[in-house]
Amino acid sequence: MTNVFITVTNKKFFSVFFRVGLLFVLFSVWPLLAAAQATLFISPSSGAYRTGELFSVLVSVNTGGQAINAASAVVNFDNARLDITSIGYAQSIFNLWTDEPKFSNAAGTVRFSGGLPNPGFIGSSGSVLRITFKPKAAGQAPVVFSSGSVLANDGKGTNILDAMRGALFTITSAVEKPSAPAPAPAAKPVFEEVEKPLAPPTITEWPKELEAGQVLSVKGLGYPNGKILIAVQKGLDDPRVDERFAGSDGRFNYTYGKTVETGLYRLWAKNVSPDGVVSASSDIVTIEITAPLFFRIGTIALNYASIIITLLALILLLILIMLWIWWRVRKWQERQGIEIHEAEKSLHEGFEKLQSGLRKYMRYLTATKSIEDIKRREGETEEELEEELKDIESDIEKEIEDVEEISERKKHKHYGHEDYDHSRDRR
Repeated sequence: MTNVFITVTNKKFFSVFFRVGLLFVLFSVWPLLAAAQATLFISPSSGAYRTGELFSVLVSVNTGGQAINAASAVVNFDNARLDITSIGYAQSIFNLWTDEPKFSNAAGTVRFSGGLPNPGFIGSSGSVLRITFKPKAAGQAPVVFSSGSVLANDGKGTNILDAMRGALFTITSAVEKPSAPAPAPAAKPVFEEVEKPLAPPTITEWPKELEAGQVLSVKGLGYPNGKILIAVQKGLDDPRVDERFAGSDGRFNYTYGKTVETGLYRLWAKNVSPDGVVSASSDIVTIEITAPLFFRIGTIALNYASIIITLLALILLLILIMLWIWWRVRKWQERQGIEIHEAEKSLHEGFEKLQSGLRKYMRYLTATKSIEDIKRREGETEEELEEELKDIESDIEKEIEDVEEISERKKHKHYGHEDYDHSRDRR
């Protein structure tokens, strides 16, 4: 019983595991299968034509319900029975061509690679290009795709091409009348007579912000080798319009020929067809031009180098002012020193006179014999000493007045405050 139970349990486990695994595989593969839905095809897919009788076919795409933004292909045709006289794509769903449609009768090929901007294209019969054939020999003439791709507008460029359907045409001689040829299926009108408006170019790269004085450059995408008008407008000024030509891949570069200044600039472009038809304007892009990163004094802008030079000049000026003040102080100190020295000299001379007078008086006292002579000499000495003291006092007062006069003049000229005056007076 135990073995039977284990066997039944194992069978149930493997059955459940198999079903889960199958569902996992289906859900993993199904999105990939569902994604590949686009078809490239040629219409009409069949027909009977005589040699020398021109006929046209369309290369079209069925997107399978998904938005696409690009497609490319190589179409082979029987160049022993068919020649291409022209190809046209003015009414194509694509307005940007990375590889402009071209054909070679010698190689029996047609090549193209085109695209369009957001939101892309969705449809069951989007015309890519028209091919006009001229039959030149009787027989069956196949027109088939040898390679191709259809890219989804999903931001990843996913190739969703699922099938490529060619065409088979019967070519008969012009002198022969075909016996009951099967009527060709009614084809939809290839192109209407009214031309589709010329698509505008696309500005793909531009600076959002620039500093004044920098170079304004943009990149864009137009028609291969096509003429492009580019307009640049600052604020409310009249726009400046320049002409440029796109390269063989439709890409173009543009550099504004003037120095940009502070403000808002607007830029747009237009395609010009060979016959002079001008497209509508592209989306307008805005570029903000800001002031350079330096300070302004009034209307004069100082950059970092000039700021450093200015600071150095100010520092040098401060040093010169300090040296000048130091020199004046030194001169003042020297002048004060001279006056004080003269006052000290006058004082010493006065004391020397007093000492000389006292010595004379002492010598006279020693030499005198009578009291009358002593009294007389005392009177003379007193007068002499009094006179000498007045002379000394006068000299010292003069020197002190000179010092005070210089000090007072310096105080008022250099300092001009009362605190300094009081401190000098106290000293």
